[in-house]
Amino acid sequence: MNIQAPFGFVTGCHAGDKFMVQATLASMRHYCPTVPICLVVDGIFDVADLAKEYGLVVLRVPDLPSAEMRKLIGGNYRAKLAAMWEGPFEFYVWLDSDAIVWGDFTPQVRRDVDFQIFWSEISIPAGAVEIPSWLPHFYFDPLKLQQFDAAFDWRGWPYFVSGAFACRRNALSFQRWAEIEAWEREVPGMFAWGEMGMLNYLVHALVQRGELRTTCSDLQHVWPHHGIGELEQDCLGAGWHFPAKIARPRVAHFCGRKPFLFDRKAYSRPFTIARLEHHRRQSGNIGAWLKTISEDRRVLAQKIQRRLRPKT
Repeated sequence: MNIQAPFGFVTGCHAGDKFMVQATLASMRHYCPTVPICLVVDGIFDVADLAKEYGLVVLRVPDLPSAEMRKLIGGNYRAKLAAMWEGPFEFYVWLDSDAIVWGDFTPQVRRDVDFQIFWSEISIPAGAVEIPSWLPHFYFDPLKLQQFDAAFDWRGWPYFVSGAFACRRNALSFQRWAEIEAWEREVPGMFAWGEMGMLNYLVHALVQRGELRTTCSDLQHVWPHHGIGELEQDCLGAGWHFPAKIARPRVAHFCGRKPFLFDRKAYSRPFTIARLEHHRRQSGNIGAWLKTISEDRRVLAQKIQRRLRPKT
């Protein structure tokens, strides 16, 4: 796909999470109404309603010109990478479908770098000796990685959740990515959690070699890590509508337990607000609640059916 704008938002969906990406799109359009949006669609299901509602540029994984690329990223978490190699924007902000724009943070997006990490904490001190157990669980196994990149130092980096970041198109080439995928095939279990481990390694390795310009910014709020206090404070007085003022604009990412109304262990209020905002555009307030509850009922029914399905 040819470049159509210097900057934009990108999100994506599979058929099963289309109802969630509606909230992501509604938040983008509410807080940043003039920023163009691309939707990466992994599959052949219909998204004409969303394209019309939000004026989307649709990028379908099955339509990518490279057969190798289609095979590698189709039907899995790597589908988001389509925007890096074939997306319509020179520089873009990526959001997973369980994340929302929470206030206009675009003035903080750094387009003078190649990759902006939406995380600011140095996860492992530069002088660490032992490999923390969470590193191979969530990202990669440094001992296995040494077989292919003995010079890489796994210490002193901000290991980030890849559900939100900003990136220049082709900042990480497909050829480099395919090489790392080959490493994983040779030594299974080297990388973890979909594309997250590979993306973290490649970004930090290229920085270490002086081949990538990055910066770190505190622009992603993951509630299991950061808590819910700030988000709740933002919501005071807004009811079930987007707050007019956000104290610290950023991305609110609801990873882990998904933000469903029926899950009492999940925090969902800001995401539910975004879901309601989407449905209000067509159905009004009561209709928005009914549609949101209906979506949750379908998800709950599917979960129950999977649990009751006989094991083979």
